[in-house]
Amino acid sequence: MSRYHFELASRRDDAELCRILAATPMNGRVSVSFRREPSFFDAAVVDGDFRQTVTCRDSQLNQIVGFGCRSVRKMSINGVPTPVGYLSTLRVLPQFRSLGLIARGYAYFRELHNDGRAEVYLTTIADRNDRALSVLTSGRAGLPTYNFAGMYHTVALPIARRRPASNVTESTIQVRAATSADLECVLEFLRTVGASRQCFPCYQSDEFFTEQGTFRDFAAADLLLAFRGQRLVGTLGGWDQSGFRRSVVECYNSHLRWSRPAYNTWAKLCGQPTLPKPGESFRCLTAAVPLVYDDDERVFATLLQELLSRAAAVGSHDYLLLGLHESDPLMPVVKRYRSQKYVTKVFVVCWDDGKDQWRRLDGRPLYLELGCL
Repeated sequence: MSRYHFELASRRDDAELCRILAATPMNGRVSVSFRREPSFFDAAVVDGDFRQTVTCRDSQLNQIVGFGCRSVRKMSINGVPTPVGYLSTLRVLPQFRSLGLIARGYAYFRELHNDGRAEVYLTTIADRNDRALSVLTSGRAGLPTYNFAGMYHTVALPIARRRPASNVTESTIQVRAATSADLECVLEFLRTVGASRQCFPCYQSDEFFTEQGTFRDFAAADLLLAFRGQRLVGTLGGWDQSGFRRSVVECYNSHLRWSRPAYNTWAKLCGQPTLPKPGESFRCLTAAVPLVYDDDERVFATLLQELLSRAAAVGSHDYLLLGLHESDPLMPVVKRYRSQKYVTKVFVVCWDDGKDQWRRLDGRPLYLELGCL
């Protein structure tokens, strides 16, 4: 009998999954762990209605040493609602990473894939995570094919307390916070304009403004709507996920280790965000549904400026995290801002039965909902 065996996780594994997330930070100038706390499973609601977590358990130690997630939801593929999977949160404790467990884990994923829920999957891998890139894209027996689909940029926009006036707004655009009465109008906008993006989620009414929906802790007032006259032309929300997901600083691995106190003194004087201590979380809002009719940069710039201004007035967050694929026509607006950037590679993953769907994808810009990754 093998020492390591794979199975689907259950609620009884909650604490162990949270422990592994804390023990497997992403390294860089700042080493950050991405936590799902206090409950891994309660946080997983953002993944969609259908979701599975595959664990690898060491039978000798009787503990989970790694896991990965599979979820499926309907997305717009070439403008047609189609089930698409997402493979995410692949974690293995450092001392178990050279034992061939990833290949065995993917064999288990292949068995799950036989349920026919999706033909292709999306996944992201950090640009400098050479080890994961080498293993997962190696084409080794049993692994699915990883088809490169461009770069995804997550930018951290500072929410400055002393934000200068902007000249990006125009008088024909009116921005206001949504109310629950706007839900059907918003859903229709997302259905029609979202079809201009590849893999835009086909959102349903019960995913918004409810305790158990995909957009958990996202109230109607957190979503900004842009109008021209009576026509809705843009959406952008500020999603506070701190109640169930946190990015915790484990350590600083560069000059920031010794320069952080001086930087924080300067930042306070200038009304800029400070850097948290190791063990503390970044205070972030996550941008939700960044979508604009006809990709009008003026509309998006107005929405983004209004969201940053409102967040600065509240003063509860230091950064707005905004994610866009490199091909997104709204990207030039984001580049106008001073920001820190985290880049991941996007792949369309498939076994043999999904290769035709991969080949049929047209040239629409790819969309990923940052708060659901």
